[in-house]
Amino acid sequence: MSTGSCSGPGICGGARRRPPPPPEPALSLAADLSELSLDQGYHTLADCGPPRRRRDNSLSDALWMKILSYLEVSDLCRMSRVCRRWSRFVNRLLARPEPWRRIRAAGPLEIAARCAGARAGLCAGSVREWRMKNTAVSVAGAQLVAATFRNLTHLALTGSTSMDARSLAPLITDLMDLRHLDLTGCLNVDWPEWAWLESRLAARRPPVEYIDLTDCSSVSDAGLCALLHTCPSLQYLYLRRCTLVTDAGVRWVPSYCALKELSMSDCTGVTDFGLYELAKLGQALRYLSVAKCSQVSDSGIRTLARRCYKLRYLNARGCGALGDDGVEAIARGCSRLRALDLGATDVSENGLQILARCCPNLKKLALRGCELVGDDGLEAVAYYCRGLTQLNIQDTPVTLRGYRAVKKYCKRCVIEHTNPGFC
Repeated sequence: MSTGSCSGPGICGGARRRPPPPPEPALSLAADLSELSLDQGYHTLADCGPPRRRRDNSLSDALWMKILSYLEVSDLCRMSRVCRRWSRFVNRLLARPEPWRRIRAAGPLEIAARCAGARAGLCAGSVREWRMKNTAVSVAGAQLVAATFRNLTHLALTGSTSMDARSLAPLITDLMDLRHLDLTGCLNVDWPEWAWLESRLAARRPPVEYIDLTDCSSVSDAGLCALLHTCPSLQYLYLRRCTLVTDAGVRWVPSYCALKELSMSDCTGVTDFGLYELAKLGQALRYLSVAKCSQVSDSGIRTLARRCYKLRYLNARGCGALGDDGVEAIARGCSRLRALDLGATDVSENGLQILARCCPNLKKLALRGCELVGDDGLEAVAYYCRGLTQLNIQDTPVTLRGYRAVKKYCKRCVIEHTNPGFC
């Protein structure tokens, strides 16, 4: 009689126990890698160390010099703090005149000019462009810029609330080659009086061709007259939101300059009489903006269109007194027109049909807020002006029919609208 425990099922009620699994063979990383094929995509497991970083020293000095040569002086000064090698490259670059052609500085004008002059050394005569934003401008700083960088051709001092006529005067009288002047946002600046400038300029006039006085709300008619007298070579003048400018100042424009571009947007003191005088510019005028000049009507536009027949761009947005008569005069007199903004005017479908037939080369047309415009006028524009690339019909009663006509004939036209039903 056996004394051992029963292992058979159903004899003594015990459950059968599973045999233990066979021991697994010991695996090594070398054995696993030897069995893997490179075609299985596991060949990257062989490099178990950290990835190697590409050192900057792998690039040649000539290549680094080429890369850094595309940076401005202000950026180069910051890059020189990275390492000694870059500092050596920057010093070699700043010894050349090419990087000094454009300077974008910050801080007070006097301090920036003093630092830039000391750093440039003999290369100060190579500086052609100087740009600063929201800087503190003083008379001493302006005199220092004019004395240190005498060959400046482009000067931009935007957003400076401390700049006035006294600090502007040295820049006008001492910079002999200045051609581009940007004073956007200088609220307190006005052009110096001509009686003061005449004795200092003598027979020489600065060759300024471009002046931007946007948002310079202190510019007056007397200042505008002095500006035109000082700069007979002026071709581009922007007086956006110069609210003190009226017809009394605009009337002097054709007497001194042959302007190509003139912007008087939001100059509410400009009326039809100002346009009568601007019409004397004749074929020289190519760009004109009288947006939101609420006192401009069909009469002034008619006179302007008859004499300025080479006009390419006209912005009459917000001129509520402008209607079909003025649009017809523009269409028949300025057949070379490329861009026209008639937003918030009284133009109707008849005016649009005449415009479409007479100006087939129109590229951009804005009709935002024109409540008298309909599908018929828009269909005529789409049919005759097939090169149209931009159309604004926001807040107009144009329906899906007019929208589809534009899509049909003007394949590349970008349409701005507020109708969610257009697709």
